[in-house]
Amino acid sequence: MTEPAEQKSLPEEVVEAHEKSLKLARGEGAERDMGEAVRLMKVAAQGGHPQAQCNLGFLYATGDGVDADPEEAVRWLTQSAENGELQALYNLSQLYLGGHGVEENAEMAMALMRKAASKGHPDALYNLGIFNYNGDMGIDKDHKAAFVFFENAAKAGHPEALFSSGLCCSLGHGTELNTIKAVEFYKQAADKGNANAIFNLGLYYYYGEGGLAKDLDLAEDLFQRAAAMGHEKAPSAAASVAEEKRKAAAEGGEGGQTAGDDDPFKDIQL
Repeated sequence: MTEPAEQKSLPEEVVEAHEKSLKLARGEGAERDMGEAVRLMKVAAQGGHPQAQCNLGFLYATGDGVDADPEEAVRWLTQSAENGELQALYNLSQLYLGGHGVEENAEMAMALMRKAASKGHPDALYNLGIFNYNGDMGIDKDHKAAFVFFENAAKAGHPEALFSSGLCCSLGHGTELNTIKAVEFYKQAADKGNANAIFNLGLYYYYGEGGLAKDLDLAEDLFQRAAAMGHEKAPSAAASVAEEKRKAAAEGGEGGQTAGDDDPFKDIQL
């Protein structure tokens, strides 16, 4: 549910209906009541409230509290976007991209996404980064442009953009290879619960790179955290570190791979 950064002049009853609809939809101060939330949302949307129009469009798109109706979703999101609601621009781009409630139109989707990105929408910035990185949606592969989009989305705290910025720094894609900067991005993304960042941070602690001291205990903990979040490679990584620590303890050493060792992570790219 979106909330206004700035509230334009609207009738008091319209603003009040919007605010009450948000509280009911979120279950703030009372039990969640989507029926009443939708009723009030419609009052606010019909009264011209851009955020209410955006929220109502989202509910029609997802079928939360109402029967899913893609056409109604497009109608309300279009009104909201025309009234200056940034989130509506992005949501509308996704409907055009998938052909939900409107004929699929990649050109229109990209135009809306670019407009949202130009106004600083984090998801729009991140998606344009992905399209530039992979060379998708009619965009030529351009890692430099991708990194700019990722970094701008990262400044807004976007978890996936923080991870992607770190990955670009790790690989030197679109920017200078800088493992210390990569670790900084990974730490921020990990703090926001990004499993890939948690896993990659574990790799850096395992190898003692990126300005970090080698720490098998912390590496194992990070791999276990990533595993609990469903990261595919994390369980075997955690098991390998645990086995390495067990062998090191039995031999009275500190553990850790050297360049000539059979590295359990040799096939994993930072």
